[in-house]
Amino acid sequence: MKPQLLFIVLFFSFCNQIENLSYEIKSINNLENVDTKLSIGIENKLNSKTELTFQFFPKNPDNIESYLLVFDMTFREDYQNDFNDVCVGPSWTKFGPGEFSIKLDKKSNFKNSIVGIIDKNFSDRCDTYFFYMRTLEIQLKDNKTILMGVASDYANKYPDAPNIWIRNHLGEIQEIGTTNIEKYSINFELSN
Repeated sequence: MKPQLLFIVLFFSFCNQIENLSYEIKSINNLENVDTKLSIGIENKLNSKTELTFQFFPKNPDNIESYLLVFDMTFREDYQNDFNDVCVGPSWTKFGPGEFSIKLDKKSNFKNSIVGIIDKNFSDRCDTYFFYMRTLEIQLKDNKTILMGVASDYANKYPDAPNIWIRNHLGEIQEIGTTNIEKYSINFELSN
């Protein structure tokens, strides 16, 4: 390999920081459509871009059509800075700063990515942004939806962690079990 090419490859390797997080989601009640592993890849690129890649590895993929994840930034009091402003965070493709959702379909092997850009012309004076999974839905082949408690109940539209609900095609909800998920335990942080 030519020295210039080797330098370019090494330069971009060091500039792009990649972090991988892994979470195991297990049903306490042995519900076959719940058990899965979630991988979150965080790649900080040049030009203040961050790409997040999510992939589920379900134990029983045949009955699952898609996953829908909603992430949000943690509240102001969770940050350790000495000012009273609000951390804005990266602006997500199609969503803007703060909350974003991402769908992982069977046809894409339950994998999808989203890009966030931090505007260097605007400084919110935050060095780190903390995100947590607020809700998780599993869309089944039979048009039923499994709602998993990940954060809090949000006006009884979602179960509290670690509860699992199922919603049928008529919108009726029934509690069906629990998971190993603790409130706010599926999370990641981004550095500015």
